[in-house]
Amino acid sequence: MSYQPPEIPDEAKKIAKKFFESANTVADTRNYDYAIELFIQGLAKDPQAVELGHKALRGISMKRKMTGGKKAGLLETVKRGGLGKKDTYQAILNSEYFLAKDPFHIGHCEAMVKGLDQADLPEALHWGLGVYLELARTEKQINANRLLIIKSYYEKLGDYYEKNDQPNLAVECFQSALTALEAGIQARVGQNLDFVSIQRDLAGKLTILRGKYNGGGDFRQSIHNADAQKELQDKDRAIKGDDLLAEMIEKGRQELRENPDVAGKINGLADVLLQRGQPADEQEAIDLLGATFDRTKQYAFKLRADDVRIRQMNRAIKELKEKLGQSDDVELKAQIDQAQKNHDEFELMIYQERVRQYPTDVKMKFEYGRRLLKAKRFDEAIPAFQETVGDPRHSILAKNYIGVCFYQKGWNQQAVEILNEAIASYEITGDNLNKEMHYILGRSYENAEQREQALKIYSKLIQWDFNYRDVRQRIDKLQKKS
Repeated sequence: MSYQPPEIPDEAKKIAKKFFESANTVADTRNYDYAIELFIQGLAKDPQAVELGHKALRGISMKRKMTGGKKAGLLETVKRGGLGKKDTYQAILNSEYFLAKDPFHIGHCEAMVKGLDQADLPEALHWGLGVYLELARTEKQINANRLLIIKSYYEKLGDYYEKNDQPNLAVECFQSALTALEAGIQARVGQNLDFVSIQRDLAGKLTILRGKYNGGGDFRQSIHNADAQKELQDKDRAIKGDDLLAEMIEKGRQELRENPDVAGKINGLADVLLQRGQPADEQEAIDLLGATFDRTKQYAFKLRADDVRIRQMNRAIKELKEKLGQSDDVELKAQIDQAQKNHDEFELMIYQERVRQYPTDVKMKFEYGRRLLKAKRFDEAIPAFQETVGDPRHSILAKNYIGVCFYQKGWNQQAVEILNEAIASYEITGDNLNKEMHYILGRSYENAEQREQALKIYSKLIQWDFNYRDVRQRIDKLQKKS
């Protein structure tokens, strides 16, 4: 189905233009948050305003980021999160607002792009897809589904532009779709052969389109020209993306030199360093945050540096596992075990430290409890979880983990009681958590010699998942004893 763009009344365009002009004036005073609000109000009047609205807002959001601007807070999220669920236009504005506050957040960009497609706003969608593709190509973990979604949107746009006698835009869209597929092939995500096949079909479509508007010509030469132009476009985008981040990093360093004690400048530089994702950048961010903590004793800086270290450890473990693959390399397995042990010990240490720093933070206590449970320090994990049971966000999981601790200690009756409480409060039937809770409950009944109750629990489990763990064998064993 082709797009049917809405007619924007001239009066609405005039009002929108005034909002945009006011937004730029406010942005010149570095009041970026208010400028974003004004841009959003203008886009509510004219959602097709690409140059004056969407593009300009994106530029302001990047400037805000460079000055240490933070993402939307909890109150903003609550205020806007409930709006727009049934109103496509409002949903677009909400997504673009959150993206302006956090310009590298691909989830907000994806939501915005989907909304622009649903609202039949092709010009705005064309702009939004460029942002989406750039973010998708620079993700640390390239997502195959995202690239295929981008390809589909670009192809749909290309068909729309061709139908409306805009061949140059159609060609540009098909080339961008090929760029998305090439990113998938280069990153070796998904089924690479499928990507290649889809790319080949799309390249043929592009060649036919070129021939149609360029008066024919040699087929192979057309393919060659298309490939050459696509390669130049890919390189240009990559260079622009790298140049932008390099510029932001250098600007962040300069602003930090001028304002070395401003927390926003420190965090802003750390943000862009981590966004580029190079090992040297990560180390610079760690050193910056660590030095700031040493100087100011503000623990939030150390917390963030430790989070980066944990990500590095996780990445190293993942790379070792990928290297191991299906092989039986004993030495490599030992390296993985040691890396995992180091990771677990480090996490346990820092969460113990965080609980001391933030004694009233329930989430910290819950996460500390999880690390204690993993370390099999059950007597310490139980009170940590008990302090989080009263928090609705953690109540069911905390009860589940307390039940697991009791079960591991051989306190089966106590495990039975609290696991039944957790299950009674849980509203989803047969998902992974519900199956896990029922399994430990069944084991606890079984260990307590309450065979009938164990059989009832195991019977529920096999109705949800016939091959779940060793439940079938346990049912057979209990029935023989009966």
